[in-house]
Amino acid sequence: MPTATADYTHRDDAELAESVRAGTVAAFGPLYERHVGAATRRARRFARCRAEAEALVSDGFARLLEILLAGGGPTESFRAYLLTTITRLAYTRSRQEQREWPMEDPPVDAAVLAGQGSTSFQDYGLEGRLDRMLALRAYERLSPTAQQVLWYTEVLAMSPADTAPLLRIGVDAVSSRAYRARDDLRIAFLAAHVDRNRCAPRCTSTVDRLSRWTRKAVCHSRRRVEQHLDGCSSCRSLAAELVSVNATLPPIHPHPINSSLEADAVATERIPADED
Repeated sequence: MPTATADYTHRDDAELAESVRAGTVAAFGPLYERHVGAATRRARRFARCRAEAEALVSDGFARLLEILLAGGGPTESFRAYLLTTITRLAYTRSRQEQREWPMEDPPVDAAVLAGQGSTSFQDYGLEGRLDRMLALRAYERLSPTAQQVLWYTEVLAMSPADTAPLLRIGVDAVSSRAYRARDDLRIAFLAAHVDRNRCAPRCTSTVDRLSRWTRKAVCHSRRRVEQHLDGCSSCRSLAAELVSVNATLPPIHPHPINSSLEADAVATERIPADED
């Protein structure tokens, strides 16, 4: 892959991508160096061995370089486009090997796919399967109180007024609790993307706070997190990946809207024991 040079390292992703589209292949080097870590983490989720993951990463960057040189490719989020490309390649390979994967999931956001051409809904089975697994893992990390209010308001689509007698609290308290639970679920969903066993010991405390930092939920330790990020390229890369994932999450509204994240997280869980 290309190597970053001093002429390009201070440009942002959009400027570098535009340079590549104009025919300056050397500008692809910094893009590779910035995003290879995130690309490798994504590839490992689908690969059976290290060599297969490395092949997915290499093919993903090669495909994206080809698209950029042809005048297409991302104009906003380079990383999201790259991760989607790797996911599609993984699915294509699995389909060629005649593996069976879920095929009922919708495509990812259209903005991420701009310039890639039309794609069947089936091409995102892997992505949806992974997201449901991470959503369920996030739900399991929530407190019983948060799990319970999400069950009533999201899965059963009950209004705060109908939920209040079951939880023995006021209607306003239900709305407030549900709002906090939905935000907690998003924080836990981001945390589920992090493999803390791969981080250096000095990074552990920062990595543990990154999901809350991404959701702007850290107050007292936010400055410490940002100070660490200033001096740690590995954690900066991880933080950038979480910011990219966070941008794809649906917004939180004051009242339950039965969003796909909450529904995916709890749909396979049992009804809380004290629901009767």
